Amino acid sequence: MALVIAMLTALAACNYAEEPVNNSKAEEKIIYTDYHMHIQSKPMADVLIAITGSDTFSGNQLEEFSAETIIALLDEAGLDRAFILSEAYILGNDLIAGPDEYNDVKKENNYLAIQCARYPERLIGFFGVNPLKEYAIEEVDRCYDELKLPGFKLHFANSNVDLNNPEHLAKIQELFAHCAEKGIPVLLHFRNDNPEFGKKDAEILINEVIAKTPGLKLQIVHLGGPGGFDNATEEVISTFIEGYEKNKSLDKSNIVSDISGVVVTENEKIEGILDSTTEEQHKRIADYIRAWGIENTVFGSDWPYSTPASYINNIKRLLPLNEDEIEKILSNDTSIRLFGSSEIRHPDLEELLETLKEGIDYNAPFSVKLDE
Repeated sequence: MALVIAMLTALAACNYAEEPVNNSKAEEKIIYTDYHMHIQSKPMADVLIAITGSDTFSGNQLEEFSAETIIALLDEAGLDRAFILSEAYILGNDLIAGPDEYNDVKKENNYLAIQCARYPERLIGFFGVNPLKEYAIEEVDRCYDELKLPGFKLHFANSNVDLNNPEHLAKIQELFAHCAEKGIPVLLHFRNDNPEFGKKDAEILINEVIAKTPGLKLQIVHLGGPGGFDNATEEVISTFIEGYEKNKSLDKSNIVSDISGVVVTENEKIEGILDSTTEEQHKRIADYIRAWGIENTVFGSDWPYSTPASYINNIKRLLPLNEDEIEKILSNDTSIRLFGSSEIRHPDLEELLETLKEGIDYNAPFSVKLDE
């Protein structure tokens, strides 16, 4: 910049008649993003500890994950910002939902909004809700219109969603159409608990939801699986690749996949649930990423599955991708693709606290049923 100023000063001194050189093509700052990090209040952490029977996950302490927690992890990894995801949908699970279920859900989404409002340039909030609940669209509108949260996180497994069920499919079609109309991107954990999950589910999502919902913006997490790289994950990502190649009317600019949780080391494996990924699987993951498109793939750590720094290291060590490919994945910017603009909405802290009427005790336990 000093050199540019000096040059312009010299030109002015010489009474140079032409317009100064337009420097608008100056190199733009590269933004590095973690597209998949979980945030939680202390009561939410207590719920997860009770459900899992452990106060740690992948060696990371289950506790309140505040804005400061996320910012410290981003700084450690050299990342600029993160999509941070509310886990409020867990509170709508019928196995634990309490008598004050919807207020529990709202409280956890409020917590997310407050944390985002404290670091608006770095934290992009995705609210959560069980899509099968009667209050689902009401909560979508509240979070988007009142809390100013820009995105929506869905978890089909935790919410017991099965697109093979006509009633579930109809609800998802209605909800996704509503989000598309309002311009709300959906971040989707697609894998459910049906042991037959795979190719057919992916075909339904593509043909009966995505193709029939113009304007839908979608991020599929874990390459379509639950984490790791099992046969169902491979069926889903291969079906998406094939489906988008065959149907040219599908807009690939409206969809990305994240690679959170697909690489599993000894530190992240869960006995009987999540196996360590092998060298051969790492090769297939890299092949599928290239086939789907490096430009359509983004980085995510799935914290607390892994810290961003650790997962970046695992990807660089284990996936047979070259440096340019990894750099592209780490620096892919989906702002325009998912939000329609580089200016992403965020809550204003002062306005938010006034809207929420200060005084909510975010350390008070939820009304969940954990002893039954």
